[in-house]
Amino acid sequence: MPNKSEHDEQRVLQEDYFENQPPEWGQKQFKRMVWKTRWKFFLNAGGALFLVFMVYHIYVSALHIYFDQSEVRNNFMRSIISVVEMHGDGLRVEKKINVQPFEVTPFLTQKANLKIYRHVGSWEVITGEIHAKLSITGKFTYTITNTGAYMNGNNPGPFYLPYSLVDGKPVHDDSEDSININRLRKIDDGHVAEMSLSLKNLASPDQLMQLLTDYDVAVTAMPIYSGELKDQDISYSRAGMFNYNIPHLSLKPLSEFKEDGANWYNYFIPEDSGQMQEQVQAMMSDLKWMSDHLKYSGAELDKRRFAYLKKNGVQVYGAVVTGPVRELEKITKLSEFHHFQLNRVEIWNWD
Repeated sequence: MPNKSEHDEQRVLQEDYFENQPPEWGQKQFKRMVWKTRWKFFLNAGGALFLVFMVYHIYVSALHIYFDQSEVRNNFMRSIISVVEMHGDGLRVEKKINVQPFEVTPFLTQKANLKIYRHVGSWEVITGEIHAKLSITGKFTYTITNTGAYMNGNNPGPFYLPYSLVDGKPVHDDSEDSININRLRKIDDGHVAEMSLSLKNLASPDQLMQLLTDYDVAVTAMPIYSGELKDQDISYSRAGMFNYNIPHLSLKPLSEFKEDGANWYNYFIPEDSGQMQEQVQAMMSDLKWMSDHLKYSGAELDKRRFAYLKKNGVQVYGAVVTGPVRELEKITKLSEFHHFQLNRVEIWNWD
């Protein structure tokens, strides 16, 4: 059997030495190192999150500083009021705002929840809430939640186009007018109401107001004819009666927005006929502004309407009026009007 050489013995000794050498770190030292690494990771992550939070907070604060400027807020309010009120019939958007109901998202979208109401007599009767959004690109959207007291009420009656705008004179049935006039007659004197009525012929706003000069009523809106018959077909129905009823713009009382605040009219007052030119000019200015600066449903149609009105002038074919029921009853006897629709009724609140 060969003898182990001295070199082999040294090699065995060296291998035994390394195999039996105790570890450089003990168990406690190893755990301490692991926890130290973990804490360092958590501190770094926490610092990164805190930095992100601070950057986000500064970003949001800067957004609110910018969007809380009166000019920016006024443009947003002008967007809401112009689009909503001009496409409604006497509908109003809340303007006396004590607590700012506005917010802005990190994606630069402005939002607002505002009350909507109708003028019934001298009262501003809340009929719902509007949820409006305006993106940084100018896209404007809104939804209206109705909170009326009646399931089948609180809606303004439709307006019917004058016979002169359609082919031939429709067969007219007075039964609907009779129902609304009879309802009006049965209401006690101590009440006010809102009523929609249509003109038998197109008229200027001044001419319509002149018809109402002798009556103690106020006008909250007028439907404008803007050449819509060229853009869509007119359908008719209802037992031999032509119902020429189309979407339209409304001439509404003036609202002005300035750096130091806003002011507005609640009504068109018949006695103040000189105001109508200013009101019409303001409506045309708002229509051009909103169709040029906002992207909303119907913006292209409104551009065509603006071109038509600029060329042909502003003519109306009805009104939403409010006042004492006896005054409204008198108006139903005027031969220039037809298609009366009684809307909301409230107890006496007229000055």
